[in-house]
Amino acid sequence: MDMAEKREHNDRRETSSDKTLSVMDLFTPERPEWTVDEACIALGQSESTVYRYFRSLAAVGLIFSIRPGRYLLGPGIVHYDRQLRTSDPLLRAAEPMILKIAEQYPGPGSIFISRIYRDHVMAMHEHRIGAAPFPEGVFARGRLAPLFSGAPAFAILAFLEVRTVRAMYQKAGGDNADWLQIKRHMRAVRALGYATSIDDPDLGIIHISAPLKQDDGGIAGSLTLALPSGPDNATMIAKASVWLIEGAADMAQQILLTTRR
Repeated sequence: MDMAEKREHNDRRETSSDKTLSVMDLFTPERPEWTVDEACIALGQSESTVYRYFRSLAAVGLIFSIRPGRYLLGPGIVHYDRQLRTSDPLLRAAEPMILKIAEQYPGPGSIFISRIYRDHVMAMHEHRIGAAPFPEGVFARGRLAPLFSGAPAFAILAFLEVRTVRAMYQKAGGDNADWLQIKRHMRAVRALGYATSIDDPDLGIIHISAPLKQDDGGIAGSLTLALPSGPDNATMIAKASVWLIEGAADMAQQILLTTRR
């Protein structure tokens, strides 16, 4: 097989893999259960092809049949989730620092780590503060949140290269007329060293977020404290921003020590 044939073979294999994994996107909280026939219609693929996708995903436990012909997300996801929690240096460094920050505030509230995932921002790890109920909101762990809305997102975007963010903005279908406003907002976040948002995107909630900077200058994600909005927001922002920036720096140092062992 010559190089051209190998590239073509790899392209076909990658396309098939992408389509297999696209089945996973069908399963949502609104539509948790699917049949092969239903997936054929949604994906525009033949029954034999979609059956092959389902069979491959079921073999590794990513989906399973709860009753004949009907599938849900499978226990394999929990298995991989545990591996992620125990192997990701960022998440391993997060818990002690999050608990330290939580001691400063009785709650209710939430502290969480976010990363960019596909064209969204997503909380990877979450710690609830206090006994009183606190709404999950847009940034609940595992939920796909808008990439250009809220402090958790802008604490990441503001520290990326502007051209990279603009490409992401254009891909997301952003209006060019709003791009200058986005740039100004990112510039303000960089100047402060942290991002804040009130009622954006969750009404009644304030988010204070610090970037999680890497040793090589990259951005691993953001560290966020979410609290009920109130008359003392300015004081809380002033205090929480210090906790978060210090916590993010300590986490970066801990990650560096862990990865160098």
